Amino acid sequence: MSSLLIRIVFFISAGFLSSAAMANTLHYEAPLHQASWQAQGSPLVCRLSHEIGFYGSAEFVRYAGRQMYLSVNVDQGGPRDGKARLRARPAAWQHGLAEQNLGAVAYRGGRDPFRFSRKQVKRILASLEQGMRPALYYHSGADGIEVVLSSMKFRDGLADFRRCMASLIPVDYASASDSRILFGIGDTLLDKQAKYRLDAIAAFVVSDPDIKQVEIQGYSDNVGTRGDNYALSRQRAVAVREYLLGRKVPAEMIKFDYYGEHKPLKSNRSAAGRAANRRVEVKLQK
Repeated sequence: MSSLLIRIVFFISAGFLSSAAMANTLHYEAPLHQASWQAQGSPLVCRLSHEIGFYGSAEFVRYAGRQMYLSVNVDQGGPRDGKARLRARPAAWQHGLAEQNLGAVAYRGGRDPFRFSRKQVKRILASLEQGMRPALYYHSGADGIEVVLSSMKFRDGLADFRRCMASLIPVDYASASDSRILFGIGDTLLDKQAKYRLDAIAAFVVSDPDIKQVEIQGYSDNVGTRGDNYALSRQRAVAVREYLLGRKVPAEMIKFDYYGEHKPLKSNRSAAGRAANRRVEVKLQK
């Protein structure tokens, strides 16, 4: 066989294999006329969602006091353990803009299989804002899978999403549900930091219908008489209760108590220990 004939056979075979590979790649992306990003939320959580036809959905999510994450949900269950390639592809009108390699993404089975790093989440959001099309590539059995996030109408949804995030409660529930409000020596006044924390607690109570009770417990150090400390712990607890009532926490939800110098959190032998004991504990119960 001549060298020319060998070359012809090689190129024909290569073209056939390339076509076969393309035929085994399943492409999922929202059609242009249906693509959109919808923002919704509350002071507790914000979401920016995008439907991917015949595949599932993508959703940027941020809870109060937490970092934003990206969830790609698969309607029929995700691929088994492995790694996907993540790339940001330029749109058809972005001439001269190169494709960006955003790294590998680990995946495992289930409806929410992909585990994006925080850096990848930020880069995906930034590429969508620039009009690019982030895409995941992986294999499922003999088929290649390509999942593309459309940037159509992304900026409209992103604007609403950012407004929602700006109104989120600044601390997470785990922190707010078990809080300590500290006081100075002989003091019953709430400082700026205490009010900041109580504002967050009140916002959770008002926004989350699952919260059923707010427990307030006042304490003191052992400086002074027991009677004086008992009264001081009550005044501190009252200050916290009145502040929460002023922030629209229903009175019937508040359970109120005070213990003076009893039940110290730390030893009263040191200044640091006494400072920790001059406190009101606020606990949220669901």
